[in-house]
Amino acid sequence: MRVHENDPNRCVLIETAGRCFAQRGYERTTEAVIADCAGISEEEFSAHFSSRDEVFHAVSAAVFDTFMEAQRIPVRPGADPRTVLAEATAAFIETVYRFGRLFTLIEARAVVDPVVKEQMETAHGRILRRYIRFIEGLGQAGIATPCADPAVLARKLSEAQWSGAERLIDAPKDEQRRFIADITAASERFIGFGGSIDLTSRTAS
Repeated sequence: MRVHENDPNRCVLIETAGRCFAQRGYERTTEAVIADCAGISEEEFSAHFSSRDEVFHAVSAAVFDTFMEAQRIPVRPGADPRTVLAEATAAFIETVYRFGRLFTLIEARAVVDPVVKEQMETAHGRILRRYIRFIEGLGQAGIATPCADPAVLARKLSEAQWSGAERLIDAPKDEQRRFIADITAASERFIGFGGSIDLTSRTAS
């Protein structure tokens, strides 16, 4: 989990809280539990966070930061867009696998917590816009013929990756890898890649 904070003690608390929430769930993870797991007093905890909700918001923000970083795939000049697509798809899905129960807990909290809901919508929106630009770039370059409007297609493919990965969080590694391969192949078909292609970094912003 990436934690963008200058205070190392706060960073440790966020990391520890993330593990506690993942292992115990939201209701059983109290401020006292987090403090104990971090090896500090509740007073020390309160010096960094005013409540369990506040530390959960910090945890979910760190998780979404990680998703955004995972999508920053460096694109080499002349890179095959299929490779870019495969790397970005794998990075996103593997991040879901990595966070596991914490990811599903954050999704559940987004239903009842407006702060988490906004965090999720913001992160998903930014990832979706990148995907749309990628598909639009392929179409404009004349090397792919998307089967639908790029915005609609990007949303459908993104939702399929998100929900499919979530279902396989506890699946065997080979099944998880097979899903990545299958969804990547399906994405290639729907995006409408042609034969031999060569595209520069402008399609993967």
